[in-house]
Amino acid sequence: MELFNMILEKGINLGASDIHLAPGSVPVYRVDRKLYFDDSKLPMTGEFLENLIIDFAKITKNLEKIFEESKQVDFSHTYAGFRFRINLSLTKGLPNFSIRLIPNGEIDTTETGVKELIARLKKVNSGLILITGKVNSGKSTTLNAFIQELNKEANKKIVTIEDPIEYVHTSNKCVIIQKEVGIEADVTSYYDGLINLLREDADISVLGEIRDRKTMDVALDLAEAGGLVIGTMHTRSCGETIERIINLYDSADQMAVKNTLSNILKLVISQKLLNNLNGGLILAPEIMVVTTTLAAQIRQEKFKISEIEDSIHSLRIAGCKSYEVSLSELYVAHKIDMKTIKLVIEEDKLDSIKGLIVNAGGTLED
Repeated sequence: MELFNMILEKGINLGASDIHLAPGSVPVYRVDRKLYFDDSKLPMTGEFLENLIIDFAKITKNLEKIFEESKQVDFSHTYAGFRFRINLSLTKGLPNFSIRLIPNGEIDTTETGVKELIARLKKVNSGLILITGKVNSGKSTTLNAFIQELNKEANKKIVTIEDPIEYVHTSNKCVIIQKEVGIEADVTSYYDGLINLLREDADISVLGEIRDRKTMDVALDLAEAGGLVIGTMHTRSCGETIERIINLYDSADQMAVKNTLSNILKLVISQKLLNNLNGGLILAPEIMVVTTTLAAQIRQEKFKISEIEDSIHSLRIAGCKSYEVSLSELYVAHKIDMKTIKLVIEEDKLDSIKGLIVNAGGTLED
């Protein structure tokens, strides 16, 4: 694995978030959202990638068996003190590796703007919190930064269920139990892990991802029991998140889940991770604090995302923040430009953003 280790070292030195190894291509590194092709001009061969599977199978239990049955597998790997999340899949019958670098040490809560989100998360002591966004939007970073900061000051038992474990936490003022999902891991599924949490006296239950109705059912039960449940979902906005949850259920059950959700859902954070003009990445969040107004909208017979978005935009005094406000603030602070805004927001919201920029004393680009 000498060549593989050299590739990992280069990724570490470049500050890459991901490394991609595909047959017939040189290694590709993602740095600040951009892809950089290795200058070695030595493409990965199918033989090299297949031998990698053999090497990993020696240190990862049942990897070959799971890969043979499912045609893909996720597992974690440690090298030179760094952790990596690896997805192994197939392309045209040959192995394809997607490798996520998990940063070492303490998460810098000021670097991407996650500090504001942690302050908001700390205000919730019970119920359900959802952190959402598309792939690579920084959900895991926000979630683990929150755990990191709680561990410095709180006195709680935190149990996480992850697939796989990314950031490794050491108990300080909190007791932190991390469980990995997998056939040969700690729990076989998010659902099974959650069911057991009902007996584990957890103050805070953290789910790496809520994917289906069964998992959502138990998450709602846990939150109703008085604990704090935090989960992530692959949705693009707070309103879409509510709609996705409702649509997990049959029409006959939707009114009941709306009522439950309106009572126990406390906070939804949806994230976009953007290139910072000053280098690195910056978060643009949409924050929905579930007020009585928003709870009533969730309970409506005909749920409308547009109504949720309007309320988020108008309820700033309650702690809500729309994407329009977040993006305008970043623009005025010279952290993003209008080109970036146009890439991530619907065209019909541009006039609203421009108005917010002007009202805040910013100057619009020509």
